Amino acid sequence: MLSRREFLAAGAALLAAPTVWSQSSKRRTRLVQTATDRFDLVAGSGSRFRILQLTDTHFGTAEERNRLKDARTERLIRKLVEEHEPDFLFHTGDFINNDRPNPEFGALRFMNSLGVPWSLAFGNHDHPNGKPGQKSLEEFHASLGEAAHMGYAEQDGRRDYCFRIDLRAPNGRAFASLFVFNTGDPQSGMKVNESQTRWFLAQMEADKAAGVRTPVYVMQHIPMIQYHEVYEKGLAVGRRGETVCFELDRGEIFRHYADSGRVRAVLCGHDHVNDYLGALQSVNLVYGRCSGFSGYGDWERGARILDLDPRTGRARTKVVLAKNAKEKPEWSLTLQESELAWPSPAQKV
Repeated sequence: MLSRREFLAAGAALLAAPTVWSQSSKRRTRLVQTATDRFDLVAGSGSRFRILQLTDTHFGTAEERNRLKDARTERLIRKLVEEHEPDFLFHTGDFINNDRPNPEFGALRFMNSLGVPWSLAFGNHDHPNGKPGQKSLEEFHASLGEAAHMGYAEQDGRRDYCFRIDLRAPNGRAFASLFVFNTGDPQSGMKVNESQTRWFLAQMEADKAAGVRTPVYVMQHIPMIQYHEVYEKGLAVGRRGETVCFELDRGEIFRHYADSGRVRAVLCGHDHVNDYLGALQSVNLVYGRCSGFSGYGDWERGARILDLDPRTGRARTKVVLAKNAKEKPEWSLTLQESELAWPSPAQKV
């Protein structure tokens, strides 16, 4: 554990660090970068810290019909932000169709106009594939601007878009961490790759040496094979409207998540017509709700709320839709708030 002197020094360093983003509202959230792969998100006062998960907006296809759909998506997101007042927005990928010819990036300006700090885990459609006008991942990253920030780790001589955001109370005490992985790269099987796994394990070891045991919430675009298993075992609540597309994942990273004793939940997107959640080995497997009208799917678009308790790091979640939106009753279970499963004392490591 940190000594009092080390704790005070860390707090002073945090206050002195340059602020990447500061929310001009009553909640006053501050995002501070401390390394290329690490941020501190300093919460304002309040009994809960609210994250609004967006996913699969598929902005930016350069056709008029898609521009109209994108405008509709923007209106929905703005209304959800105004109604639910999140402290942080997290987009779990397929943000912009950067795999189409001459993609448009106006969605960056839109997201930066919402008045809430946000970040992004790249999805498979965010990755370029050689068509005209696309941005490389490095160019995409550089264009995010000050309000939207994502980090990267240097792995095996290349840049991996994996990073962490430590959530802190105003007094500097960490109450949870977000771990973020780019799982959209077709070259690595669209899963958490080997170098990202080594980065995760190194973070766990460093935290253990420092006495850090805060709960971890993972943000990644592609679901793991365990999303299929949790539904097949009858342990999930919500809709499965399509087969789980876990790509080449075979459960490797999940074993590390479970063995860590700290990963409380994984939040993903990718499958537009799935929004269920369930728990395996004390790890909650949670789908977001598809947010974009340019993506496929036969139901209401929306987002997922994740409310964290700064005192405990525990979380409650639900899917939210536009005000007055009506979902089919058989698809509405995830509109009800539920507490994410938490390990019993005997299970805690």
